[in-house]
Amino acid sequence: NSQLPSEKNSKNTSRKMSLRPSTAAAIQDMPPPGGYKKLDFTRYIPDRGPKGWQLWAGATTLIMYGYYQVGKTNQARIQQKMQERKVRYALAPLMQAEADREYMERELVNLRREAEIMKDVTDLKGNPWVPGSSQYFGGQWMPRKVSYFMRHQG
Repeated sequence: NSQLPSEKNSKNTSRKMSLRPSTAAAIQDMPPPGGYKKLDFTRYIPDRGPKGWQLWAGATTLIMYGYYQVGKTNQARIQQKMQERKVRYALAPLMQAEADREYMERELVNLRREAEIMKDVTDLKGNPWVPGSSQYFGGQWMPRKVSYFMRHQG
């Protein structure tokens, strides 16, 4: 009847694929009269970390400490920059004097070379060429422009 084809020939006929539904009324499990007894589950569950106000207090403390450290670092950086600036201001005259000395050395070399090259040249009035003089009349002395080519002369 409801047996598998391979079971038709076998002698064990007690195995069936499914049972027919029962026509009896369903029985539903219900709680006992008066209900189940109350469980005190709070004593079994441990705390799950700090409370909310503790989290806020900890976060606020960490943030305030971070801002304090940033302020301290900024003040130290400002102090360091001020020290470096003072050192630079103290060394500026020495560095300028060194630059002026190097400029004068280069200028003397250039004037000697100019005197050698222009020894037979006269100006428009027939006067001999003066090394370092300009053909233009500006009236105010200006140092020569120190260019890339003048650095490598010598």
